[in-house]
Amino acid sequence: MHDFNSMPEINVCLLLFSALVALFLLIGAISARTRSHPFMKKFIKLLIADIIMQLGEAGIWFFEGSPEKLPLLKLCCVLSFGLGFVVIALFISCLVEFFRERESSVSLLPARIMYGICGSMFFLVIISAFNGMFFIFDEQGMMEDGFLWFVICIFDILSFIVVICLVIHHRKFLAVKELLSLLSFSALPLASAMLVNIWYPIPEYLATTLSLILIFIMFHGEISRQLEVNKKELAESRIAIMVSQIQPHFLYNALNSIYHLCNKDIKMAQRAINDFSEYLQRSLSAINRTTPIPFEEELKHVKAYLELEQIRFSEKLKVVYNIETTSFLLPALSIQPLIENAVKHGICPKEEGGTVMLSARESSECFEIIISDDGVGFVMEEIQEGGKLHVGIENVRQRLSIMCSAELIIDSKQGEGTTITVRIPKEDADENNRTR
Repeated sequence: MHDFNSMPEINVCLLLFSALVALFLLIGAISARTRSHPFMKKFIKLLIADIIMQLGEAGIWFFEGSPEKLPLLKLCCVLSFGLGFVVIALFISCLVEFFRERESSVSLLPARIMYGICGSMFFLVIISAFNGMFFIFDEQGMMEDGFLWFVICIFDILSFIVVICLVIHHRKFLAVKELLSLLSFSALPLASAMLVNIWYPIPEYLATTLSLILIFIMFHGEISRQLEVNKKELAESRIAIMVSQIQPHFLYNALNSIYHLCNKDIKMAQRAINDFSEYLQRSLSAINRTTPIPFEEELKHVKAYLELEQIRFSEKLKVVYNIETTSFLLPALSIQPLIENAVKHGICPKEEGGTVMLSARESSECFEIIISDDGVGFVMEEIQEGGKLHVGIENVRQRLSIMCSAELIIDSKQGEGTTITVRIPKEDADENNRTR
């Protein structure tokens, strides 16, 4: 039986091939639309660490036996062994993000603990380059185990056990193929340990790369499944928008206001009919919109709605616009329902009326739309109840999240008013503009 440890050329080639496969995975992950997903962000970092780790191991095999290149050998050892701990910490972080996607109550504590432990081990590997606790080199430039090498071996085994325990503990969130894919990160390297006497540690690196391929394929399959679910939810949301936006009482009130205007102010009645027509047209067209629209289009719909309401409430409803930017996209009919809530639930119940303000601004990280009113406000717990207010806002929140990864934040104080902030990350806004 051949001793593969005596064939450095083969080992270097295998490690470079494995790193190249991981590089292709990295390119695929970076170019995918899912790159902003929390799991994928950690997975991209994991792939980068894995590639550098394998290049470090290849460097050990390539430079070993050359004492004049001892500094390069030590650097390669730090990259190989040190980034091995980084890979473990990032993978456990990926696991936690994957589980939190299924159940938000999953604790971040295991990931934080592993970050601390693995960070400490990485620091010790750097120190080992000077004191030889983990690895040393003889006069011929050949690497030998340091007096604490067993600590790394034990840590590797324990970390794989931790991964297995985490996956099994959260198995209720996983399909069988997901369970097997995630377990492979530990199972495959542990299985490769059977070859430790004739070939070490190359099989462990190859097994890790194979596991990352399986996990990447699994994650993309899961994202495809989620996209199908999201399409169905979006279709249902569009129907819900139609039902919630074109309500009989609003149509009746708008037409009644126009009717009375016909006898008082013909020009104002004509403008109101134009606003009413535009409002209906944009509400109906939103049913078939599956992609984000420019904010300026949504703004026109908002203005048409508010002008109708100002005709109805006269001086009782004041409107202020503070629009600093319109150069971004968002789901159709995502701001108008929030404005309607401000009028209906904030200003209308207030005897003396009030003011609704719509602001749009740009920061270095995101676009912000702020809807504020000085109406009656409400108790924040009410937003979690099953009332109409909850349904309307939850519908908008869902579409904002699915279509442009936006965040919707509500702050309300009873008797003082309500502020709703929508934050659209610039990364997703730029992606929407490119695919528009």
